[in-house]
Amino acid sequence: MGTEIRRRGCNVPSHLNSIWSAQALMDNPEVVRQIHTDYINAGADIIITNNYAVTHNLLKRKNIEEKLNELTLISINLANEARNLTGKRIKIAASLPPLDTSYRADLVEDFKSIVKKYTEIVDLVKDKVDLVIIETMSSIAEAKGTLEACKNIDIPTWLGFTLHGNRLNTLPSGENIKDAIKFAEKYDPDAYLINCCAANIVTEALKVIPQVTKKPYGGYANAEVVISFSDKQGEIVNSEFEQENNGKIINADHYAQIANQWINDGATIIGGCCHTSPEHIQKLYRLINEKV
Repeated sequence: MGTEIRRRGCNVPSHLNSIWSAQALMDNPEVVRQIHTDYINAGADIIITNNYAVTHNLLKRKNIEEKLNELTLISINLANEARNLTGKRIKIAASLPPLDTSYRADLVEDFKSIVKKYTEIVDLVKDKVDLVIIETMSSIAEAKGTLEACKNIDIPTWLGFTLHGNRLNTLPSGENIKDAIKFAEKYDPDAYLINCCAANIVTEALKVIPQVTKKPYGGYANAEVVISFSDKQGEIVNSEFEQENNGKIINADHYAQIANQWINDGATIIGGCCHTSPEHIQKLYRLINEKV
């Protein structure tokens, strides 16, 4: 959502030191609504509310932590308005994102603290959406906090890990995706996802997931591929730098070609993350329909 808001000419500051896409909830809510509408009309079955950057830690950057409830509810309302405008029976998912800067496993707080913060967000959304998507988790510890906060809710919970960077099957924390899924199985999420990393990184990870679980799985990648891989071990703080300097942006046709491989490998949930657009989703919609 953030990159698409920016592509449409709105002010979306750097996610490193701002409230990122949450700014549009205050400045450009009509754009957020239109983007949701465009994705639905492109064929999306699920849209994610624009609350990715509505967290305690990020709002504190602008001293507006007190707006957590208000902005979260605005994000849900805009998604609902878009669904009503289209008249299509799609599902709305709330995002349960990293509390601090994405891809930074070193910024994950202690378990008690993150559970408290995530529980506050979960309590806000659980009765107002169709499912919760935990997304862009950079470490097992981060995922543990979100799963703990979701363990007693009555709607589906999907868990998404990021493999941002240029290392295969490796979280920014340095942990292996197979180990991460094995751990998460204790909490019994309803599906597993790989998101917010290069499309070809997702391809390799989706081959690993069914080795560990029988749950549904899939991916929604960034519109890019890594062209130079690393076999470094351990945590990487600058995974974003590594990906940007070892990858390239791909168009919607190329993205769909890669997603086709995900489907062939058993993925049943596919979508798009950063730098993807309604055009990418339309290509995926057509791809799926051709396979049915």
